[in-house]
Amino acid sequence: MTRLVERDGELRDLKRSLAELAAGRGGLAVVEAGPGLGKTTLLREVRRLAAGQRCAVMGARGAELERQFGFGVVRQLFEPVLPRERAARDEVFTGAAKATERLFGETGQEDAPGSLYPLLNGLYWLLVNLAERAPLVVLVDDAQWADLPSLQFLGFLARRLDSARALVIIAIRPAEPGADELIDDILAAGELTLLRPKNLSGVAVAELVRRELGGDAHDEFCVACHAVTAGNPLFVRELLRVLAADGVRPEAANAASVADSGPDAIRWYVAGRLRRQTPEVQAVARAVAVLGDDTPVAVVAEQAGLPGSGTVAAAQKLTRLGIFERFDPPAFVHAVVGDVALSLIPADDRGAEHERAAAVLQRAGRPLVQIASHLLRTAPRGVHDRVTLLAAAARQAFQHGSPEDAAVFLERARAEPPAPALRAEISRQLGNCRAHHLAVTDAETHLREALTLTDDRRQRALCAYSLARFRNASGDPHTAIPLLVQALDDLAGADAPDLELEVEGELVGMARADPAGRTLLLRHLESLEQRSGRPGAIPDSQRSIEAIFAGRPVAEALRLARSALAGDALTPERCALWAAVHTLLVADQLDEAERRMQRALDTAVERGLLLPMGIIRGYLSRIAWARGDLAEAVEHVELGTAATPRPNVGLPLLDATAVHLRMEEGRLPEARQILESGELAGGRQPHASTLMWLLEARIRLHLSEGDHAAALADALLCGQWYERWGMSLIWDVPWRLAAARAHLLAGNRQEAGAFVAEQLRLARDFAVPRHIAIALRAAAQLAAPAEALRNLAEAADLLREGPGRLELARTLSDLGDLQLRGGDRGTARATVRRAAELAVECHALELAERLKAGLARGGGRPPKLRINGVRGLTPSERRVARLAADALTNREIAERLFVSEKTVEAHLSRTFRKLGVRSRTQLVTHFAAG
Repeated sequence: MTRLVERDGELRDLKRSLAELAAGRGGLAVVEAGPGLGKTTLLREVRRLAAGQRCAVMGARGAELERQFGFGVVRQLFEPVLPRERAARDEVFTGAAKATERLFGETGQEDAPGSLYPLLNGLYWLLVNLAERAPLVVLVDDAQWADLPSLQFLGFLARRLDSARALVIIAIRPAEPGADELIDDILAAGELTLLRPKNLSGVAVAELVRRELGGDAHDEFCVACHAVTAGNPLFVRELLRVLAADGVRPEAANAASVADSGPDAIRWYVAGRLRRQTPEVQAVARAVAVLGDDTPVAVVAEQAGLPGSGTVAAAQKLTRLGIFERFDPPAFVHAVVGDVALSLIPADDRGAEHERAAAVLQRAGRPLVQIASHLLRTAPRGVHDRVTLLAAAARQAFQHGSPEDAAVFLERARAEPPAPALRAEISRQLGNCRAHHLAVTDAETHLREALTLTDDRRQRALCAYSLARFRNASGDPHTAIPLLVQALDDLAGADAPDLELEVEGELVGMARADPAGRTLLLRHLESLEQRSGRPGAIPDSQRSIEAIFAGRPVAEALRLARSALAGDALTPERCALWAAVHTLLVADQLDEAERRMQRALDTAVERGLLLPMGIIRGYLSRIAWARGDLAEAVEHVELGTAATPRPNVGLPLLDATAVHLRMEEGRLPEARQILESGELAGGRQPHASTLMWLLEARIRLHLSEGDHAAALADALLCGQWYERWGMSLIWDVPWRLAAARAHLLAGNRQEAGAFVAEQLRLARDFAVPRHIAIALRAAAQLAAPAEALRNLAEAADLLREGPGRLELARTLSDLGDLQLRGGDRGTARATVRRAAELAVECHALELAERLKAGLARGGGRPPKLRINGVRGLTPSERRVARLAADALTNREIAERLFVSEKTVEAHLSRTFRKLGVRSRTQLVTHFAAG
């Protein structure tokens, strides 16, 4: 019964996909149907056809019992086709694919990448490398049961097949929309061939009945077979197999007995067939049902308690019976049949079977996570070795980029339960896993639990440290600081100098964010500087801020910040990084700050650090906004907000930029909505330095809404906050200018003038052109025309040499307006036109339209302003072009950015067209020119 019936349409579509592959074009097909409707048979037919076209075939099948076996389906796909010789292996594990080699190496290796993203990207490039040898057909059956990382890889791959000579065909069972987001993600991929095989018609079932039981089968008998099976091909096949074995004649008289058996008859027939076999055959069927398809015969033999020869004989018998598809390695003919075999094991015995399977697999040297997946199905009873193995499997899953699977193993270890000495550490690791994939409520619960479960001072310090870092990452340094103080007390005399050093370094960083923490900060900063073996990066980072606080030359602060950032000792999850980068930002070293943040972003992606994504994107959005690159600021806000659940330390930074961006577009109600959904909603006061940019955005919005009283109150609050914090000079939020603007709106010119004069004096002392220019522009609003012209001209000169192009556009706008009022129409028109050009380049469209309208009122047609050069590129085009200008190949760019080569080619094609260049050498020239 091998020939397909009523599947002509599906076969035609699949053959078309194979023809596309032969022409060098990859593709994706999904076969979605219920159990028994022929998905597996279709995949077998594709495998046969692909072999005829000299394609390499990669195949895998998901198994419900192995969903926690991280990358299990990926291993099934790749391991059989990977070369064994070292030289050939090196050829495929090259470039980004190198990151995946540990997935297919010896078990127990623990230095695999900790992030999922480089692994997904590496697996894609590994597949591309293999496809360069021969076109690939990738077949995945029962994908709904695939493990989480493998499903994520399939989704990653589905969107990049335009650059790979690979046809991916995935068979899944239907599910409710939204029931499995990863399956939905695959189905949402573009250029998808979706096949939905239906039940066989009565005519098709009659054809199968007559083929198997004789051409004279009675119509009534055929109708009964269709009725009892509902046309399900698997059930038809199994029914006919049993009827043939039992010698039932296809006569009308036997139709009633077939129909009376009901729709569950097929399962009964399979179960009955198994029960009639010898104990040895039943043992092998039971062993494969527990261990899973394609388990080596030797392992099945040990699980079944049989010699190897007896196991092979039993597997051959099961294959002849149609229960196994093949005997070596043994695999059930269909998942439904495997389910029936598993159901024959009494429920009370299944835990023991899985425990035996774990022991057998451990002796066979199978991967830890595969062993541990069987322990998940055992009843807890306080076995120490189980806890040890589950914890080890969790570490391996975590290192392979799957904190979700690691958490499953740790939850089971916690339920065992562990010995008292291990309970705190298991809960701490579980909390860290939950935090790692942003399940923030569960993370806090487990981390707090860990802190209560131990009296050991070192373990308690470790638990307090983990909880403190989580609280700080959630934007609450105030509750994190006492935990670190407690941890340091517990570590005193504990002979853990490295941990003590790390904890004190983080304490200094968190205290920096707390307005009440200055005394603590200075005390522990001095203590840290006196410790032997201390890393210099942390003190240098903090001292760079102290240099600005003390009014020392900005060059000294920059020297300390650059010293701290040298060598990448400050990683994204460490507080000290932000102090050094903030110094660069306040000193208007935006390009340097962006490079450091981009490096932090790359590190976070490579290591799978999700919690810092919000603050990294928050800083990048602030830098882009300060530079006047509003399109890039929008991209960082959108990506950061999408990747960051509340609460998170980075969200106020992202919200602040989002408010500024809405205001640049004149969308004040939306800006207010963002504010009222964030950390400072309802007029709340800031409790950490990470909220000061959001306070600045609130002040600016008050001013735009005409609420000068609220703006003044918030501006003075900002000044008081900075004073408590230790900063009375120039910092990132020019609160004095905001206060001056509020006073001016209220008609208090004298008070406004005092604030502006103080800011200008401090800015000149600080000697950073941007701060001086902004103060000069504010001063011009209060000065007589001649002095105002001088102030704005000086401000424009200062800004022309710096990165703040939007600030320059605003200054030129004011200058042009003043020139026009002074009667110098020609100069004014040129000044305003330049301001409008800058506004267009910055994507400040409301400002640009206002300036263009002003030019039109002055006479003549509205000017046509175009964005030329590098600034006319989208953020994605600019990112690709910059890497191309750095001499990376298209493939290297694609590997770096986790996209396909065709995506890179498309970006470069548009870039070359926009810039009017024909070569990468010319591209370098454009980027050098800015």
